[in-house]
Amino acid sequence: MMIPDRTDRTIPDKTDRTLIVALQKNAQLRLEDLAKLVHMVPSSVHERLRRLTSEGVIRGWTINIDADAFGLNVLAYIGVRASKPCSKLMPAMESIAAIEECHSVAGENGLLLKVRVESTAALLELVERLRQIPGVEGTESSIVLKTQFDRPTPLPEMIPSIESARQRRAERDR
Repeated sequence: MMIPDRTDRTIPDKTDRTLIVALQKNAQLRLEDLAKLVHMVPSSVHERLRRLTSEGVIRGWTINIDADAFGLNVLAYIGVRASKPCSKLMPAMESIAAIEECHSVAGENGLLLKVRVESTAALLELVERLRQIPGVEGTESSIVLKTQFDRPTPLPEMIPSIESARQRRAERDR
């Protein structure tokens, strides 16, 4: 997904944040319910959500599944050491369905992958596949024994720097 340039974004206000937090808790809320929550009409809420989506603040609408129900019983993180820039490895990484997330990170391992597979044998096959990618020098795997908690991205409290940035932008746009 292409994310718009962040300089063109409107800074989310208190109403935007209230809507986002409510949807993070339950993405099935109806526009009418969201409208009541923020004391607006549903069409205004719809317009805000459309703007937040077009600006890339809301990056997508998804469902959260139980991976075990599909036989994906092993969750692991794999650190990847590479001799090529991370950007050169992305086509190969994107082609592997078992990779849920791929992050460029600081340190010896330039990439950190979050993967889900059926078994430890499937994890071994995946690691061997990764090591065959030109530029991958090595891997280091950690298997998740139990996920203690998993939550949506927490939103920081409204802080003065955000408010002052909003005021500066409003003054500039006058």
